[in-house]
Amino acid sequence: MKRKDYQPIYDNTFRHPHRRRRRWLIGLLVLVVLVAGVFGWEQWQQHQRAQLATYPVRGVTLNQDSGYVDFQQLSQKSSFVYLQATSGATYTDDDFSDNYSRCQGADIKVGVAHTFSFTSTGAQQYAHFKDTVGQDTGTLPIRVSVNYYDQYNNNNSGMASQGQKLKKLVTLLNSGYQQGVIIFANQTVMTQFVDPVLPNQAKWSAGGRLKSHGREVKFIEYNADGSLSQSNQSQPVSRSVFNGNKQDWESFTK
Repeated sequence: MKRKDYQPIYDNTFRHPHRRRRRWLIGLLVLVVLVAGVFGWEQWQQHQRAQLATYPVRGVTLNQDSGYVDFQQLSQKSSFVYLQATSGATYTDDDFSDNYSRCQGADIKVGVAHTFSFTSTGAQQYAHFKDTVGQDTGTLPIRVSVNYYDQYNNNNSGMASQGQKLKKLVTLLNSGYQQGVIIFANQTVMTQFVDPVLPNQAKWSAGGRLKSHGREVKFIEYNADGSLSQSNQSQPVSRSVFNGNKQDWESFTK
């Protein structure tokens, strides 16, 4: 007679219900985390909007990754635009010339931006900037972006000489264009690297924090990974505000 295959009572009464209960608890935990994340994101967005309400003058920074931008549309919601032009002694943004030509005539203040390089001299960078932009520098102060990268940080004993490169570049830009220079950097780079050589330089704060900035900070980047929606397309831009009211802006741009 064939032997019957009996399953242990434990399998039917304990193991499977425990598995179902564990899966249910895991699913519930995932749902709670998702709901908390959505709620937290919405709360942060509301907080950001409330803070932004105190900064009426807003703008964007464009580079070749931003794609085609309609400057007439942009001027309806933005008071200023900065166009990335050069970096170091050799690199030129592919869209700078086209962007600069097309932004003319739009009711928007225009500035141009250069990214400082630790591997070339201030004179070399100035020469490249001048050759690239000529007199197409807009009316706002020229922006020089400074960021640590690779071995170039505060642990590098040679950073003092690098600071002199930056000072030389700013001096040349000031004398060559006479429209002012503003340094764009996060708080760490500003404190450790920029301030020792350019203590009174106008500043543009990177890093997303809107509040608690001194009057030397003229602009504040609040979203480095922002977006711009035009013609049903989303284009990457950096979003910033002017650190002041509309009257301050009028005085700043005279």
